[in-house]
Amino acid sequence: MNESEEAVGFPARNAYHPIIAYIGVLPEYRGRGYIDGILAEGTRVLAGAAADHIRASTDVGNVPMADAFAPGGYPAFERLINMGWT
Repeated sequence: MNESEEAVGFPARNAYHPIIAYIGVLPEYRGRGYIDGILAEGTRVLAGAAADHIRASTDVGNVPMADAFAPGGYPAFERLINMGWT
């Protein structure tokens, strides 16, 4: 939430691991530091659900998202590239 209590973004997780899999910040609110609070809230929710570990994940090319995870205490732990036949 911002100063006027408007939603500025949201945390999300996938269905098979306690993981912060995506954080969205609405375009008009980007660059204002809201991502830190959204990441903290997502972490709080998962920890409150008794997650024994929590990871954060993003696409290799999403450098802004990866950069946002580090200050929240989420280190880079692996890289994955999915390939398929066309």
